[in-house]
Amino acid sequence: MKSPLAWYIAGPLIGLIVPLLLILKEKQFGISSSYRYLGSKLFKKVNYFNYKSESDAWQFQFAIGLILAGLIIPQLIDVEAITTLEANTSYGLIFEKIYSSSNILFFFIGGLFVGFGSRYANGCTAGHCIMGISQFSVSSIVSTVCFFIGGLFVSYIVIPFLF
Repeated sequence: MKSPLAWYIAGPLIGLIVPLLLILKEKQFGISSSYRYLGSKLFKKVNYFNYKSESDAWQFQFAIGLILAGLIIPQLIDVEAITTLEANTSYGLIFEKIYSSSNILFFFIGGLFVGFGSRYANGCTAGHCIMGISQFSVSSIVSTVCFFIGGLFVSYIVIPFLF
């Protein structure tokens, strides 16, 4: 495979996950439950993590699969062509500065905060945006609007100010 899957193919495939999980497995799509599952294995004495975690094992396995895919996919596609294309733009230069290996500690700490925040918010962006909106959940719709406002703010105000 030389290039990523086109958005008009990948998007509907992701969208099909929602009804398939609901109909076939009676499960909701989302990743943040994998944090709680991992916590139930590591912190058994904390009340929040003391629950029947077997029901969330599949989400943890799914999260591990995403991590493995992130390591394997770059070996299959032409990452240099994509990076070169992006490097020729001002955002490409910002991309190179942000994603340098010297920032790995910030990514790790940020990931911990995102994991905690997604559990505190009762779901991650995937859960709210894909699953919650498909079920017409008001809290998910409000969350999704806030995600987009935050993303626009960072993209157009914070990043240009910093770089």
